[in-house]
Amino acid sequence: MKSKDVAEHNLNKVLVNLAVVVVFTILMATAIIYVYDSEPDVEAEIMRGYARQFATSATNAHWQWQAEGRPEMIMLVHYDNEGKEVGRRPVRMAHFGWPKVEPSSESCLQLWEQLLNTPTRVEGFRVLGDYYASDNEGEQTPNARCRYRVSTGPYFDYSIYTGIVQQSGND
Repeated sequence: MKSKDVAEHNLNKVLVNLAVVVVFTILMATAIIYVYDSEPDVEAEIMRGYARQFATSATNAHWQWQAEGRPEMIMLVHYDNEGKEVGRRPVRMAHFGWPKVEPSSESCLQLWEQLLNTPTRVEGFRVLGDYYASDNEGEQTPNARCRYRVSTGPYFDYSIYTGIVQQSGND
């Protein structure tokens, strides 16, 4: 009879230990998920900032092109937050008034550097600039665009013919 009591006691001990391990695992998983979900996506925030700055620079280039009598090229001046000039970049302009992009990914990357006055890097990762040809034949305005992204992360599109910057929906 004594060995039966010892066996039950050992079984109860194992079950209690198993329950403690399961509860601990569930609590740890919940904590990890909470911390992961509440942490801001730094890459997405940086890309949103670059998208806003890109849109502003493209619009500035467009209005400067208008003001200067629609030349083939403008000199886009970049300023810091205090209004101090930090750089100048020549920007070729298309006949429809937006910065010119040749049909290549390399041209999209050049446009990034011209409009943002910064290398094509985000948090140490290389920015990829992909050219997408227009796929709306017969429409009044072609929809060719440059897509700027960091590997599989957030991205934004720049419409070559309208100057519109559209951010990805997975932010």
